[in-house]
Amino acid sequence: MPGLRRRATRPAPGVPTAAAPIVVVGTTGDPATPYAWAEKLTAELGNAVLLTRDGERHTAYGASKCVHASVDAFLLDGTVPTSGTHCPTD
Repeated sequence: MPGLRRRATRPAPGVPTAAAPIVVVGTTGDPATPYAWAEKLTAELGNAVLLTRDGERHTAYGASKCVHASVDAFLLDGTVPTSGTHCPTD
């Protein structure tokens, strides 16, 4: 009907359960995205594993050869890291 506006709807709150494996990367001393958020997201996704970089700063991929190799193996070969893997900062 002309002149009537449709009410905007929002998607349902929550995170959908993952169908394919997901790797969540978290850093224990990240000042921007707390490690607890990575733990919570991993649990909420259902089919996810947490890859942890032990250290400070925001990013993990360029700060650890272990994280770099694990993420590359997942993205290029589909190899999911072992749940609970901890990587040192280089």
